[in-house]
Amino acid sequence: MALLAAPLLAPRALAGTTGGVRDGEVRGVSVRPASGKVEVVIDLQGAAVVQDFTLSNPARLVIDLQGARLTGRVTLYDGQNRGGIRNVRYGQFKPDVVRVVIDLDALKDYQVERAAGQVRVRIGTERTGFAAWSSNTVAPPAAVAAAPRRTVERTASSEAPAPPVTGGPESAARVTTPSLGRPMSIDEYLAAHHADAAQSQAARITVQWDNASIEDVIAGFAAFSGRTIILGKDIKGNVTAEVKNQPWDLALNAVLESQG
Repeated sequence: MALLAAPLLAPRALAGTTGGVRDGEVRGVSVRPASGKVEVVIDLQGAAVVQDFTLSNPARLVIDLQGARLTGRVTLYDGQNRGGIRNVRYGQFKPDVVRVVIDLDALKDYQVERAAGQVRVRIGTERTGFAAWSSNTVAPPAAVAAAPRRTVERTASSEAPAPPVTGGPESAARVTTPSLGRPMSIDEYLAAHHADAAQSQAARITVQWDNASIEDVIAGFAAFSGRTIILGKDIKGNVTAEVKNQPWDLALNAVLESQG
């Protein structure tokens, strides 16, 4: 899903914010019901410049927190439609910018307000009979038993490099079919590529998945990296794993390799 489309409205800075060096920390995101509206609340500690704009096809509201870094864990939204909010994605869009993307049923009037330790995004709705969601209260994935390993042995001819992720910021990244043979687990892949991770300059991601579909996982990587990632039709499955402080592209390859 593309994040870089022509905006309907030019980015605007929230009143009361200024430029310059910032030291903001984004610690979490939540979606809450309110009277006649739904609120997306961003836990922001410290100073940051807040900008917002909308995108169409599909309808999205984007909040950029300039001069901020993401210190809370990245948690995938549970997929429940809350007052017209279909999905919430967030990540370290640039070294000094945290981006929050709110997928909507349709573009509506909204307000962005800075309060003590929070940025509140209020969107009008008549559908407020839902339970709140917070990235900080999602339970970590439960421990699962390791699946039996396949007996297929890798030979020199069956060894293949990790599935490449190609494309620059202005083009779509394409994910190809993973390598043949027994799939490596995510932990195995990251351990085998420890040296690559140490040398990588790519933005680092910390994320947990609890039986998440591969489509949702890839959407999370797209939101984090700001790229369009095209998933091959032959890549299927769910993911239960945790990745800590790894280059995002290496983590993506690890997930794809684990799907076999």
